[in-house]
Amino acid sequence: MENHSSDQIFGSDDAPFINALAAQGAIAAGYHDSFVHPSEPNYIWMVAGENFGILNDNDPGPSNTIASQSHLVDQLDLAGLTWRAYEEGMGQPCGLQSHDRYAAKHDPFVYFSDISGWDGSQFVPSARCIQHVVDYSEFDTDISSGALPDYVFITPDLDHDMHDGTVAMGDAWLATEVPKILATNAFQEGGALFLLWDEGASSGDDPPFIALSPNTTAGTVSRTSYDTSSFLLTVQRMLGVEALPCSPDPSAVTPMLDLFTVPL
Repeated sequence: MENHSSDQIFGSDDAPFINALAAQGAIAAGYHDSFVHPSEPNYIWMVAGENFGILNDNDPGPSNTIASQSHLVDQLDLAGLTWRAYEEGMGQPCGLQSHDRYAAKHDPFVYFSDISGWDGSQFVPSARCIQHVVDYSEFDTDISSGALPDYVFITPDLDHDMHDGTVAMGDAWLATEVPKILATNAFQEGGALFLLWDEGASSGDDPPFIALSPNTTAGTVSRTSYDTSSFLLTVQRMLGVEALPCSPDPSAVTPMLDLFTVPL
């Protein structure tokens, strides 16, 4: 989700579903973004533990394509785990250009050349990108066929993520989509769903962060100081790839241990 601080969401009459979710799961009340703005650097940080010097919201291109392969989904591929990014409004797989309500800046995977197919002068969408970075309409299909991957990254469109739309619009979209996730075997058999905002309403604000899982205790509120690297490391631990840390200084990162009732 996008650009809201905790005090704009928690307790808001416009977000009844989100607040019900928060009561069911665990809130990281000490969570903050990595103070790298605007949106795009934060999304890249979610999957790589750094922003590689990117400080704008441009579509992928010569100055916004990352040659480094130090990111989460390379780790997952090496570990034999499956992954997919579901991007609402993208249309054709591997959307490298923003259009309509789809914003490439909210799709971190298309900024890595080993995914996007950037060869230094042009994009030749790779089979990897076409297979793994798909329109959100594929999500229902994968649920129905029991084909959800080990790692799922979901980005709503610009209205439903609250960037252009209202809190109420985002809450209504989540109220339709999240129950589908909570009903899956993937979630019920020890899975985890993270609901987070890329950044607060302004630089330095604390955005909401909610974790739901059969392994969280309803009503948990952690005051521990966490950031985007903490989120990434938590996901890495869960998926068993913590031996290949992405963050530039993994020893300084705290995983989100106190949100869960079992070891990560």
